[in-house]
Amino acid sequence: MGFGASIVPSGVERFIGSDELFFSTTDRHGVIRGGNSVFVKISGFSLDELVGAPHRIVRHPGMPAGVFLALWERLLAGRPSGAYMQNVAKDGGHYWVFATMTPAADGFLSVRMAPRAEPFQRVKHMYELVADVESEAAGRPGMSRRDVARVGMEHLEQLSLGLGFGSLDAFLTEGLTAEIAVRGRSGSVTYARPSARGPIAEVLAEAGALGTRLADLVERLEGYRVLSERLVRSSAQVLDVARRLDSAVVAAQRASEKVADTAPVLSNVARVMATPTRTAVTTLERLVSRLAALRSHVTDLRQGIALASLHNDMVAAFAAEVVDGVAPPASLNDVPLICDAMRDSVLEMSARARQVNLTLREIVSEVAEANDRLEEFRLFLGQWRILFIRHRAEDAIGGLVRPIDEEFAASRGGMDLLYALGNELEASAVPFDVVAFEDHLARIRTEAIRSRDAS
Repeated sequence: MGFGASIVPSGVERFIGSDELFFSTTDRHGVIRGGNSVFVKISGFSLDELVGAPHRIVRHPGMPAGVFLALWERLLAGRPSGAYMQNVAKDGGHYWVFATMTPAADGFLSVRMAPRAEPFQRVKHMYELVADVESEAAGRPGMSRRDVARVGMEHLEQLSLGLGFGSLDAFLTEGLTAEIAVRGRSGSVTYARPSARGPIAEVLAEAGALGTRLADLVERLEGYRVLSERLVRSSAQVLDVARRLDSAVVAAQRASEKVADTAPVLSNVARVMATPTRTAVTTLERLVSRLAALRSHVTDLRQGIALASLHNDMVAAFAAEVVDGVAPPASLNDVPLICDAMRDSVLEMSARARQVNLTLREIVSEVAEANDRLEEFRLFLGQWRILFIRHRAEDAIGGLVRPIDEEFAASRGGMDLLYALGNELEASAVPFDVVAFEDHLARIRTEAIRSRDAS
């Protein structure tokens, strides 16, 4: 079958086992260089038919072009990417995967798994909508295939925003992390081979140890993400209350000026106590920005760890296939490439972890700053209330006292929650032992080469 030949989908769906991982490598133009036994089995093509063919040989005609444009833009920018994909087999059957693509050496490596997480069902509906939009765009005069793909990608972006994600990138990242969370710690258990001996046994043991370390981080970051989201929501609520408090204080300041002739000290205190409320608002506004940065860093870190976890499972799967006699020892040739990709990911994750922890310290500091300013305001408020009573200023100011008390009480309650959440996050700062990760990868690489050469 030639590369340009079109496979007509039969409508028959194939389902992939949860323990099956596809693997392939391509050059920078998407031409297949190699693949594993699962890729061969599910696609129905022989390895000889796959190698040298463009990866689009398994592309289902129902897949929106905008998905591929989004993936390629990320890949060519040097960033890993991933998306749900519907592929077509040689006999016309189709199958769904969550596909990850990662820059590696002078090309890309791809690991694909069975989709099982909740976002998958939403994605299928999204793709149907995007395919309809692309079909309509293709009928417009002067529209190139790239123009149609751009229209599709933009519509995907809009749909992602409609689902509450900040971008299409964020939605695709959530797909990867959700799928890895569903896999959990099953990979190291699935690929364990107690009967293995020698270097191949060492590969499996190191992959298992690394998998445990990565799974711990996945679980920790999931809790971190939940805490971060609570902190984002709480900070937005406190900022809203602080702004209302500031407005109430400004109103009290103006009202106090009406009695400046008879009670100048009341006006002076009202003017001074407006400063800490404004400072608190400014600090909380800065806090909201910091929290957005923290969420972005945590999202990137979760993606990196999820991808490393999947790549580690792929290493274990290669080793297990060799032990089982399903694949030849030569299949371990791809393990060093995967290790290189994982090492790049580990270095990136280490940098992200430092950013997360630094941003967290800044957030805790700003929560404390806002808290101090509100405490300063409380002291001024106490003086102002005493003066208000002493100078019998009820007629000019009385209606403003209760709103100030209510807004201040609400802001204090919100700040207590922020303070508690900030301390909880600080106590769970992300530990990242880059040396330990690199040691695992170095041993996996060494033992994989030894196992291959010994066979």
